[in-house]
Amino acid sequence: MRLTFRSLSVMATIAITCYMSCSSGDEPQPFDCGTSDLSIQLGTATNPTTCGTNNGSIQISAAGGQGPYQFKLDNGAFGSSSTFTNLGGGSFVVTVKDNKGCEKQLAAVVLTAPSGPSANASTILSQTSCLTPNGSITANVTGGQLPYKYKIGSGAFGSSAEFSNLKAGNYIVTVEDNAGCSITINAVVPSNTGVSYQTQIKPILEANCIKSTCHDGSSALPNWSNLSTVQANAQNIKLRTGNGSMPADQVGTGGLPQSQRDLIACWVDDGAKNN
Repeated sequence: MRLTFRSLSVMATIAITCYMSCSSGDEPQPFDCGTSDLSIQLGTATNPTTCGTNNGSIQISAAGGQGPYQFKLDNGAFGSSSTFTNLGGGSFVVTVKDNKGCEKQLAAVVLTAPSGPSANASTILSQTSCLTPNGSITANVTGGQLPYKYKIGSGAFGSSAEFSNLKAGNYIVTVEDNAGCSITINAVVPSNTGVSYQTQIKPILEANCIKSTCHDGSSALPNWSNLSTVQANAQNIKLRTGNGSMPADQVGTGGLPQSQRDLIACWVDDGAKNN
């Protein structure tokens, strides 16, 4: 009986001890962050010195709530530092979180980088010589940090703002200043070569394209003996003679000489005139 009584007593003691240690009064209670006085303030915002340098910074402070605080920039991870460095120009969101898990945001902290170079109207000279291209583009740029460097298309950068010996066409000029800021300039070199249809283009068509049953009006093919038909198909003629798919009987043999391809292209770019 005594053994049984003692066992029950021990069991009772253990049961009471367990009950006491698991009391609901010891469970952490959820906190209503809507009632928190947590706040966040912008301390300083330092703009980057140039648009090509990420040396801007944001410093913030927090108050209220329950410390310690943690901070994050945009979608980054929370950390203990309230200062964010190595920033470029842009708009940023800073978030603070306190020890209770409450968060406050400071949205749209804007850092503004100094403007880079800006482009004025380029100086453009038409291509006036067909077989020896002489068009040119001179980029006119202001602002940013000197000196500038320039490139056209996928070429290499250089110090000259002028690009010469250009054929008629569309070009993209990129200008980069000393801070690494860049702009692109779209420029069109017009064609004004004066290539004559009567004395230069027509003889090429007659010798290479206008043949029996081929572009002579005796078949369904366009009649290249008719100037208006040639003018209506001018862009296609330029494309196909340029890539060697016309004249048809010369495909695979090199096509027209480059000088004749250039003359056709110049005449088309001049506006396919009846001259």
